[in-house]
Amino acid sequence: MPNTEKKRKRASVAFNDATIVNAETTNFPPIVASTAGITLPDLPFNPYARVDSAASKKKKTRPEYLLHGTNARLDYEGLEDSSELVKHYVGIYDPATGTVELHPAPAVQVKSSVKAHRQRDLENQNKGSESTFAESRVALGKAFGTRKAQSALTSREINKVDASGVDASVGSAIMGHVEENTKDMPSTEELGKSLQSDKPLPKYNKDAAKVADIYKREDLISEEEWNSVWLKDWVENNTADTKFVYVKTRANRLLEDHGDKKYAKELKILKYIASLLDFYVVQSKARGKLMPLHKAKGIFKHTPPAVIEAFYEKFAEVTPGQQTKDETGKLRNNDRYSVPPRLEQKILFWIAILSLMVDQYDVDMFDLKTDLSIQPKELSQVFREVGCSIKELTQLQAQNLGVTKQEALQRKRAVLKVPLEFPPPPRKRAAAGRR
Repeated sequence: MPNTEKKRKRASVAFNDATIVNAETTNFPPIVASTAGITLPDLPFNPYARVDSAASKKKKTRPEYLLHGTNARLDYEGLEDSSELVKHYVGIYDPATGTVELHPAPAVQVKSSVKAHRQRDLENQNKGSESTFAESRVALGKAFGTRKAQSALTSREINKVDASGVDASVGSAIMGHVEENTKDMPSTEELGKSLQSDKPLPKYNKDAAKVADIYKREDLISEEEWNSVWLKDWVENNTADTKFVYVKTRANRLLEDHGDKKYAKELKILKYIASLLDFYVVQSKARGKLMPLHKAKGIFKHTPPAVIEAFYEKFAEVTPGQQTKDETGKLRNNDRYSVPPRLEQKILFWIAILSLMVDQYDVDMFDLKTDLSIQPKELSQVFREVGCSIKELTQLQAQNLGVTKQEALQRKRAVLKVPLEFPPPPRKRAAAGRR
């Protein structure tokens, strides 16, 4: 077993009674160089000294020293640390006289820098705080970005236009060219009329003297549809067989007051509205998709076939499909139907206008909002688009409905009056639809 107490002897130089002598301070002392994280190559370093010319003549300050070395790729610079609290000395031993001369030695920290980046660093240093965040990002992209990113930065710089040299004559020429090309552009009023004409509204009389003459029932419900709507089941049972609150409450009230003998037109419109509400809810749950027409007639059981066909014609788009044979051997078209946002808005316009006809052009929107499952703000906008103004319930209306003052504040009514006024066109692009 080796003897662990045996220590290794180191080579040493013995200074027998050496005398330490402080050497005189000179302008060319020895320099202590250290590095952090790098290994210095074998190359010559040149020392430099700098004296502060602004220093007081009475108070002499020692020079600031630095080292500089270079090779093909890198520059090495050693700078003094002014905050260094430790003084360094270099001792020179003279064996002939047995003395050690102590020379004060400034300490420098040597760092390396890439020569290729020196010009860029000098430019950034000269800019100082004027260098913007965007310029810093561009510099980082050029230094560390991918080839694709660097190519994009180069392309952007090539295509950048410097407008600082554009004089007044060029600017006026550009403005004249713009004015010449925009003189035939439509005005705001013309754009508003164009937007209004693009809305899926039925035919209307803008100059009507009576509110009942603005919209006509014949322009919303065709004669074929109108003649196919029967009231026999409602009259015989003396109740409206429908799940929609708006239709049920109003139809039952009219049925109790002489029924179809006095309110045949209103009851027919209400039954048509019930079919429209059913059609809207079905397509809304399916996000605008509709089943084939031959299947729809079995699903909308309370809607006459002529009305269903009219709905598909007015409110749906068709994509032709291939013909196939059913179980009976009949050829059947597999067309696909859908309700785009514009036609979904058209359904809401039809419901709003027909409900105005039923409620004497003053509609409490609370029940319709519930039946359609849409936000009050969206329904209010629908009524505005057909020419209504949105108002609060009157005190008499709240009493007739049997609602409290707080409940009345949550209910709004849509009122249609003459002269007909549509909302002004939006000044910015409208928000996207629900789908």
